Amino acid sequence: MRSPVSTLLCTLLLAAAVPASAQSPVRARVRGEVLDSVRSRMLTGATVQLVSADSATSGRILAGVTNLQGVFQIEDVPAGVYLVGFLHPFLDSLGIESSLLRVEVASDEPLMVKLATPSASTLIEARCGAPSPELPRGMYFGTVRLANGASIGTPARVRAQYNTNRVTPQGLERVPNVRIATSTPEGTFAVCGVPPNGAITVRGFAGADSSGFVELPVPGNGLLLRDLFIGSATRAQVRGNRVTSVLTGKATLRGVARNQTGQPVNGARVTVWGTGVEATANSAGQYQFANLPEGSYTVEARAVGFQPHRVSVDLGANRDAVADLALTPLVTTVDTLRVRANRAVPLEEFERRRKLGFGHFLTEEDIKRKAPIYMGDVFRGLPGIVTMPGQFGRDRVLVRSSGITGDCAPAIFLNGMLVNIEDGDLDNIINPKDVRAVELYARTSSIPLQFQTRNGCGSAVIWTGARMDDPPVKK
Repeated sequence: MRSPVSTLLCTLLLAAAVPASAQSPVRARVRGEVLDSVRSRMLTGATVQLVSADSATSGRILAGVTNLQGVFQIEDVPAGVYLVGFLHPFLDSLGIESSLLRVEVASDEPLMVKLATPSASTLIEARCGAPSPELPRGMYFGTVRLANGASIGTPARVRAQYNTNRVTPQGLERVPNVRIATSTPEGTFAVCGVPPNGAITVRGFAGADSSGFVELPVPGNGLLLRDLFIGSATRAQVRGNRVTSVLTGKATLRGVARNQTGQPVNGARVTVWGTGVEATANSAGQYQFANLPEGSYTVEARAVGFQPHRVSVDLGANRDAVADLALTPLVTTVDTLRVRANRAVPLEEFERRRKLGFGHFLTEEDIKRKAPIYMGDVFRGLPGIVTMPGQFGRDRVLVRSSGITGDCAPAIFLNGMLVNIEDGDLDNIINPKDVRAVELYARTSSIPLQFQTRNGCGSAVIWTGARMDDPPVKK
């Protein structure tokens, strides 16, 4: 009978005699997370891959998928050196591939790995170059596609515009800033120099196809990501009180206009920018369009007592596009202590000119009866004036032409100062609640000398200031 000591010695000698290949191999767990640095959130549904970098096991690929928290886990990873990267449709939309991280599995201990997309500033610099003090630091990036989602197959042009205001010796001037980019034949484009925390109006073109005017907000990090769809449109003449031109096609759009509590907004006016068409929501808040052009457009809803609400929509043939619209009530806020400058307006001269009878005049009482929400409401109904949907969705105030030159925008004088507004869009400059009186001279022969210009389209003089029924100023 063997002693316990001899038995243990035999066991150790047998273990030592077992080849190294027969011992348990190293198997580790690789765990980590993937961060979306652009949108400051974890990236869900990313496929994380470990590719062996060892010559003996070259080509071996292990993979895992991130969960709702952006966490992935890969079990039973053999010892070795690996390159780690990830795949995700978001990277495809950015036109980039994941950077690769080199890691080594040398023991059974769990290995933690952190992955991330490039930041917005890194992506912008890669496409637009180093920052310039002369341009805003934002970028609009996306792909131009046909309305059915197919590739355009030819370079497209993308035009982005935003407005800034500046004071000149001639008055307050609105300056349009335009940025234009040309896409690749596959449609990928980058428009540099757009304003972070601002809004831009964009349009895409390729051959005879185009999008509508699309208003898009630029995030605070400066990187705006959105594809742009283009399609065909036919211009048609519609006869009513006057002949108007509209864009038509094979697309349809429907939706519901609601307030903040979810109740329908009866009578909301819904327009599709640049098409010339309008619909009115019914008692259930429902609206519907047929025969719209294809492509990306902006839908806008307006209703008395509510702020305008706009959303972008992609229209295509043989499918219903849906755009539900949530309108926010207009709220007038008054600070606990309100300090207001004494903005005296020379209404004595206004009254003197009104008595002479040259032109058309609106007094404070006239304007109150109109209860205007927009500047177009102030001017609507005045002789010689026509209000038309503007190309960016806002009503334009125009003087009706009696010749062949077409309707045109009058010269605008604000409190006696000439303001450069060439398209008749007044809402960006003037709040109708501040308007106290209006003078309109639609015929050039009736314009007083101090309000004459060379635009040949008449003049509108708008006086703003404290109204008689404004709350008294607290001292």
